[in-house]
Amino acid sequence: MAAVGVAVFDALAAPGFMESANARAKQLSEGLLALSAKYGMKGERGMGLLRALVMDRDDGPAIVEAARNLTPNGLLLNAPRGNLLWFMPASNVTAEEIDTMLGQLDGLIESVRKA
Repeated sequence: MAAVGVAVFDALAAPGFMESANARAKQLSEGLLALSAKYGMKGERGMGLLRALVMDRDDGPAIVEAARNLTPNGLLLNAPRGNLLWFMPASNVTAEEIDTMLGQLDGLIESVRKA
């Protein structure tokens, strides 16, 4: 068990790791704010990479369900309330993965809201 703890600490303390995680958190926050503005939502909130999109209506569960059907790669979302979508990417997420996720989310919101 101690070896696992040391390995986690080493990863977190590696040069550039926290800077990268903070940059990805900023990227995610800005992307969610852009989607919020595009769809007239109420904004985003959270800290670090744990973010939430605060929506203007209760279509979160429908968006989560639509995300399950994405192929070949799904999008893991959580809607603890109807008007809230939670995002919890891995701390080593890449800029490209954030961009892909935001693009998928944009398409999901659009398709659910057109239905």
